[in-house]
Amino acid sequence: MSIVPRTVVVLFLALGAIGAGCHRRTESSVATRRPIIIISIDTLRSDHLPAYGYNGVATPAIDALRADGILFTRAYSHCPLTLPSHATILSGRLPADNGIRDNLGFRWKQGVPSLAELLKSAGYATGAAVSSYALRSSTGISRGFDFYDDHFAPTAAEHSIGDVQRAGIDTERIAETWISGKRDVPFFFLLHLYEPHTPYEPPEPFKSRYPLAYDGEVATVDDAVGRFLAFLKGNGLYDRSSIILLSDHGEGLGEHGEDEHGLLLYRESLQVPLIVKLPDSGSRGTAVETPAQLVDVFATAAQLAGVTARSAGTSLLELREHPAQRRIFAETYFPRLHFGWSDLHSVIEANNHLIRGTRSELFDIVADPAERRDLTADRRRELASLRSALDSQMGPIAVTEQITPEEARKLAALGYIGSAANTSATDLPDTRDQLEVFREVRQAWRYVDTERYPEAIAASDELLKRNSQMSDVWQLRATAFDEMGRPAEAMDAARRGLAINPTSEPLLLGMARLCLQVKDYVQAGQYADLLLVTRPLEAHDIRARVALASGDIERSAVEARAALATGRESADVYFTLGRIAVARQDLRGALSQFEKAQKILERTGDKMRNLNHDRGFVLAGMGRDAEAEKAFREEIRLFPENAFAYKNLIVFYAVHGRVQDEGRLIDSLIQRYPSPASYAAVADALGTLGNRTAARKVVRDGLSRYPGDPELLQLSGSLPD
Repeated sequence: MSIVPRTVVVLFLALGAIGAGCHRRTESSVATRRPIIIISIDTLRSDHLPAYGYNGVATPAIDALRADGILFTRAYSHCPLTLPSHATILSGRLPADNGIRDNLGFRWKQGVPSLAELLKSAGYATGAAVSSYALRSSTGISRGFDFYDDHFAPTAAEHSIGDVQRAGIDTERIAETWISGKRDVPFFFLLHLYEPHTPYEPPEPFKSRYPLAYDGEVATVDDAVGRFLAFLKGNGLYDRSSIILLSDHGEGLGEHGEDEHGLLLYRESLQVPLIVKLPDSGSRGTAVETPAQLVDVFATAAQLAGVTARSAGTSLLELREHPAQRRIFAETYFPRLHFGWSDLHSVIEANNHLIRGTRSELFDIVADPAERRDLTADRRRELASLRSALDSQMGPIAVTEQITPEEARKLAALGYIGSAANTSATDLPDTRDQLEVFREVRQAWRYVDTERYPEAIAASDELLKRNSQMSDVWQLRATAFDEMGRPAEAMDAARRGLAINPTSEPLLLGMARLCLQVKDYVQAGQYADLLLVTRPLEAHDIRARVALASGDIERSAVEARAALATGRESADVYFTLGRIAVARQDLRGALSQFEKAQKILERTGDKMRNLNHDRGFVLAGMGRDAEAEKAFREEIRLFPENAFAYKNLIVFYAVHGRVQDEGRLIDSLIQRYPSPASYAAVADALGTLGNRTAARKVVRDGLSRYPGDPELLQLSGSLPD
């Protein structure tokens, strides 16, 4: 006869209502159910918390929760990426079974229930507030939530959705507001806090207090957790609630050559904090050493609610009954999908941790937590067993499997039918050998971020010579060419990237915007249609612009309103609404919409091409000439290569008799930013002013430098001698 450990008995006594009737829902059980709260802190390494023995940062809030709860000393993630990891937590299934393998290009698999759906069916109100665009509702991660707040302004940095985030204290306030209305009913809430994710920019006093910026971010998020716990206590909810605090994955911090996360599967990326506080702080201050995994959270929450559901995990409250030899699997397809390198897989069993790409590494994760000594030659029996276990978990993956037949048809119509994800893993470079290349990629993106576009293009040339399968580098190249006012080359780069990864949201969005720019409205609409599910705001905004360019003002307004209805704030949409107002000859209304867009940009620190130009156009139409000139000049300051802005300021100067200013501006554009677009803009402006002789000369000069350019040839035909 087996003896049940005393701590397990205590755990079950602490659950109170969970007993013989825990596997069915009754009216009385709903009335007695208590709140269940998950606090997910993104990118938090367990070994950077005092609760796990670290002395480099103070986290009084997390320490207090640990004192009231159960600490799981060895808990692991299944994927070092935000969206796949949270999908595992909320589905109780590993990534291969829930359908989400990366932050981009994947959606929740049909037929897989979510924890929110399960608890909602059991009588719980369900809510969530998230701090990163990675957890956008369009991925399916919001399934089952009555309330899911992911409404915050996107940034212009399309190459990294991790840049689209909001401060934890702002998300925490949203959680307080929703929970305040649910104090008298059972509820489930997910609070997602994005600190300490990069960029590490802790506010004061934490910035000055900690020499390691990452630790400053940890202290910042602890402050948000403290505010939230104080709110729960002040409203009589803390003692009644089950609170699960965890992280989705860790952070490299330079160990094994990775600064952040996503590429590698070493312990620093997989081991996460996990604390469970039971109602009335049952089993407070205890610890569980049996390895835990994030897929266990689903089963734990289900048990706390008194319901049953299929799960790949085990309730954390029953973990002591299970042997330490359980197998914990992890994967990352990020390097394969974005760079054409090998995907990595790992399995932890007892003290052994096998990591496999195109080669294997085996570590004793307890005796050697830094994972410096490879034991593949010493533990051949364990190696063979773990390899076999990994083989049983692995299967084919393709991004294109995640799209509907209609989406596949639309992609095929645009010429995209392949995917880097379909490449055999054995043919790919091992990701662990590509870390220096990854640093070069990051440096190339820094060139883009700091507007050093020629250097970004030169860097992309070198990178693509070595490996043409890096879709993210094609995206980088497309972005740089676009910012330099070279749309044809930008489109070529974007198409090359989409041939590798045809469901890349940034590349699809970039192509849609580039098609608008070159007035290919049919294809702009086709690309927008492909984004309706995953990027509805941007898709409807592009469709609005296509309709406006086609003269269908009412249809454009309908699409713009649909973009606003997504609930996310966007300067792009207000810009489109401003242009719709211009088309309706409502200059005051247009100026109001442009100013709304400007306020968002000021708050996010971004800038938008043509916004100041269009403001200048409206202000000139309202007779506010000084403000109009200032707006035109601001457009040129922000986008000095924007030939369109020069054209209209040239006309503005000519109309006002400012001949010298007009001449200086023409010389400035041609000399500083020579391009077919520059020559065309000057010629068009001169033609508009009636100076056809000068316009013809500019066109001839342009064609001598850029022979065969279609826009210049068209202008040449419209300006005969």
